[in-house]
Amino acid sequence: MNTKLIIVDGPSSVGKSSISKSVYKQISLDQATYWLHEECENHPIRFNEFSFGALDTAEGMELNRIGMLKKWMAFRDSIISSGKVCVTEGCLLHAYDRYFIHSLWNEDDILTYYAQVLEVIGELNPLIVFLYRPDLRKSLEKAFIARGQWWRDLILRRDDMHVYFKQHVYVNEDSMFDAVAFEQRKMLEIFDRLQCSKIKIDTSEEQWEQYVQDIISSLDSKYHNIEPPACDMQPYLGTYRWQNGTEADDWIINYDDTNQCLYTSLFWPYMPMRCLADHVFELISFPVELHFQQDKNGMQFRVHGNYDWEYNDQLFIRV
Repeated sequence: MNTKLIIVDGPSSVGKSSISKSVYKQISLDQATYWLHEECENHPIRFNEFSFGALDTAEGMELNRIGMLKKWMAFRDSIISSGKVCVTEGCLLHAYDRYFIHSLWNEDDILTYYAQVLEVIGELNPLIVFLYRPDLRKSLEKAFIARGQWWRDLILRRDDMHVYFKQHVYVNEDSMFDAVAFEQRKMLEIFDRLQCSKIKIDTSEEQWEQYVQDIISSLDSKYHNIEPPACDMQPYLGTYRWQNGTEADDWIINYDDTNQCLYTSLFWPYMPMRCLADHVFELISFPVELHFQQDKNGMQFRVHGNYDWEYNDQLFIRV
């Protein structure tokens, strides 16, 4: 496989994390590979992304262009020196709805920037995967149930500086749904004009294994059927408290009868878990594993992963 960089991108709620992680696991069975969640610690692109200048001035955006191209150069060089394939998510086209909607760049400026990025990473023979949903509002409404009110407020907060409202009047939260749909349309237009290997997937049916197979097939790589290990989930249920924390830091693990999996409500109301091996579970879609053990103090787990939070390497004990 000649591709050394795979970017899974698209708007929020369409499955970027789940698919990129699954693609990583597939490729890693055949060759050295690593995965970067977009919120991992010190992501080579996302960390301090577009922080080099103001978004609303020509001088600031020129500083951002130069600074971001240097980031992409360093990212390219790190992948080459690692000798590994890198799978990451949300760090290319997602810049449109994070930054460009508030910048003074026009469509030509944005397309020029993406052409320059692709020129920088060209020797990695990158594959850009764009995930989308025609009914993005339906997708978001479903995600709000799993992710909670704070995430709904984040996505739908009034944004009068959004480029969409240069030609549209804000009325209520329906206006923000329209603005988010506008963002997806613009990202799709940009994606269609990218000059590189790419694949576009409508994830509305949530046929996750099929989508991963399609991506792996486009890479001329082998798809592996991975059987999950047999696991008795009952011993892991309960409320766990951070060793150095308080009740506010409790990590509650429950069982979902419908989906037959464990889930936690740490910072989203519903974060599904999957068994990886004896006494090891992962948070699906996150670069986080929980390693359990039973000792004289009862069941406990230690957090292993690369996510930008304070729980890395911390111990939780069941109370």
